[in-house]
Amino acid sequence: MKIGIVGGGAMGLFFASQMTEVHSTIVFTRTVEQAMTLSEQGIICIENHQKVIRFVQADITEHIDHYQLDLLFIAVKQYQLHSILPYLHKISEDVPLVFLQNGMGHLEELDRLAHKQLLVATVEHGVLRTSAATIEVRGRNRTNISAYRGEGKELFPFFDLFEATFPFVWRENTRSMLLEKFSANVVINPLTAVLKVTNGELMTNPSFLKLAHIVFAELSGAFPNDVQEGVWTRIEQICLKTAYNRSSMLTDLEKGRRTEVEAIVGYVLKEAKKNEVEVPLLQTLYLMIKGLEKK
Repeated sequence: MKIGIVGGGAMGLFFASQMTEVHSTIVFTRTVEQAMTLSEQGIICIENHQKVIRFVQADITEHIDHYQLDLLFIAVKQYQLHSILPYLHKISEDVPLVFLQNGMGHLEELDRLAHKQLLVATVEHGVLRTSAATIEVRGRNRTNISAYRGEGKELFPFFDLFEATFPFVWRENTRSMLLEKFSANVVINPLTAVLKVTNGELMTNPSFLKLAHIVFAELSGAFPNDVQEGVWTRIEQICLKTAYNRSSMLTDLEKGRRTEVEAIVGYVLKEAKKNEVEVPLLQTLYLMIKGLEKK
């Protein structure tokens, strides 16, 4: 089986480092330089103070149609997905595609593809990329996965191969699964980015915890029929299991990169406006992060 991973960021490299243990894996990157580095050095994975090198094949995304793939994971940021679509159109419609984006706005992009099987996933691992080929795993949890188009159940034997250390959990209700992780992103990402704290501090600092509760309450008001009470418990679990992880939004700001604030907080603001609901704290966080991006 030949597995493809589009995206050389933290999550793309983490998935590739796990997949290459059981199947031939190729990482498709934006730049020639990173592809060469990965091909020569492999993926350097640091976890629990131990370093492991896992070798993968790598090439640039423009060459994706040169390969016969059996399964493709798309691990780019949501705002990068539009630029990736032309390359995905070159992939056989029989190849299942798995999308790992945060938020929910990317579903509109998926509708433009003709592939028979489209799956979406929400990732609960905490991973930081520290160089072109090096990642630090700061918290393992699970990957939830669901079918957006088609059934996807023939992939169960493949997912079962990773049950012990890199588990996939099948979810029948796609919207519920996405909203669950989306809710976690809305609470964790903007607060940790503005406060400059790790995920766990949102739960252990009483003042930060109050802010998290307010954000969750505003989110629930914007999605009155979708965000269930049990979602808060899942957010707590994610924060505690990735306690020492710095959120992707915080990391992006620290490195001067564009964040996914539009796909995460911006999406809530649109829903709130549609439902005529006030979300003052989320509006404030949105403006603060947009301002920090420009800085």
